[in-house]
Amino acid sequence: MSRELTIPFFAMITILSHLPIAFSQAHAPVWDSYLPRIALFKERTTLDFEITFMKAGGPGEQSPECQVYVFAYLEKDEAKILKLATDKNLTTKAKGDETLLLDELMQENVAVQLETKVAKKTETPLVISPKSRRTIYGDNCYDLEFSFNNTKLFKEIGKLKNFDHSSFVNSDAKFYNDKFKLMIFVPVNDCKYATLIPEKQRKFYDFAHFMDSETIIQYFKPLPYRFQFKPLDDEDVVLLYVD
Repeated sequence: MSRELTIPFFAMITILSHLPIAFSQAHAPVWDSYLPRIALFKERTTLDFEITFMKAGGPGEQSPECQVYVFAYLEKDEAKILKLATDKNLTTKAKGDETLLLDELMQENVAVQLETKVAKKTETPLVISPKSRRTIYGDNCYDLEFSFNNTKLFKEIGKLKNFDHSSFVNSDAKFYNDKFKLMIFVPVNDCKYATLIPEKQRKFYDFAHFMDSETIIQYFKPLPYRFQFKPLDDEDVVLLYVD
């Protein structure tokens, strides 16, 4: 190989070696990340809800599966939790097994993990509006449902460090003053929190919104509800109220 060809050849190798994202296997970039559907069902003994998570972008198809966490936390701790979620020391996936966001929330005892599960990408359009019949195509959606027993919820949330068991609403009936909320967390598939994602899929480089290649957070937002407990009734049932 002549000297004239050697220099550009090695220069090209050097450039390619610094482009691991573009030339390695990767999921499609993410431009949209939100919940187009939330359905809440409050029963006497359980709190049930369904969500549809949308992850869209391109070119190319989104990952066949995604993992979703549900956390509970006290409303008065929300500002602290959202601030922690902006700390890059806790959200940079390159830190690997170091202490990251969820570890910090558990150590601080300001949130409790209620459940995590994997949803497969739907293959058919999901009807979002019964009235207009408008749909969101299944290729970009993941459908999940959750059910929590009120009494078990109370036991878990009552362990949070800032829950005040002695503070009640001033009324004829006892209602705890502390209100709690639910947080939906979707990690990117190549971070340590994607524990239920198949190993082969975890090896693909994953993006968050808007084509963020560094964060562990695909989605981290509270549901638009507040919940409040009423202590055990005569039938040993913890009642739950929502606003």
